[in-house]
Amino acid sequence: MFEVTAIDERIMDRDIYLRNIVTEKDEECFDNSIGYSDDQNFLFMRIGSKYECKILLIGDQTTEKNEEAYKLFFAKDRLIKIGKYKFLKVYLDKEEYYIVADGIFFNDEDKYILFDFFRKDLLEVDGHITPMYIDQ
Repeated sequence: MFEVTAIDERIMDRDIYLRNIVTEKDEECFDNSIGYSDDQNFLFMRIGSKYECKILLIGDQTTEKNEEAYKLFFAKDRLIKIGKYKFLKVYLDKEEYYIVADGIFFNDEDKYILFDFFRKDLLEVDGHITPMYIDQ
């Protein structure tokens, strides 16, 4: 569960600042849902309100540990479908995130992958999926 602490509005997108109410970790999430749909977007989110959110990490898998790569540990139920895409559920420290599974190489025995991400996007809020990933 996350609480919205601030919203930075722009014309076609925005940044939404969230605080995990359990771990107290602050997250800055990019929201471009309005650019994809007039009615299937996250404009319902309000400062001070609480939501169940899934956060998508945007970046690339790496093969070697470097200062920009994070060790993301797989969840027990690692492969899940959201909308029309498959995602990997991963953990960074105590925080749960998702990455697009397409193009990610791993074995069933792997406990983690190395991933270099540059942005966090809102993937799902209270069961509403960003229009980029909705079944069509």
